[in-house]
Amino acid sequence: MTTALTQDYVTVAEAAALLKVSQPTIWRWIDQGRLPAYRIGEKRVRINRADLPRLITPVGKTGQKGGAMAQTERLTQGPLTVKEQRRALKAVQDAQRLQAEMLAQRGGKLFAPSYSILDELRDERTRNLS
Repeated sequence: MTTALTQDYVTVAEAAALLKVSQPTIWRWIDQGRLPAYRIGEKRVRINRADLPRLITPVGKTGQKGGAMAQTERLTQGPLTVKEQRRALKAVQDAQRLQAEMLAQRGGKLFAPSYSILDELRDERTRNLS
């Protein structure tokens, strides 16, 4: 019988080396839930070697689209319809109206200069230390 203790586990660095990707890529896959990982104690993370082949898929896989591909797919479908053009124009006009409202509320500036914010934070920290 195979138990968690007898299975073959690898470190994040070893998994990255086996798949020839960077360690941040392995961590991203873990965070996205694409690659199961197991915590050993408080700090150590291990990956079951048997889970690694699931990440290797054919490039031409059909049926799943997402990320940048889903965003650029619209560009390859030809020109926008009249309805899509109206929706896009309305969205731009709404964004411009919102920007004008925000500028009016804030005296023509959306954000305070960063140096003034930093000065305020330093002064507050100095008061708290006293």
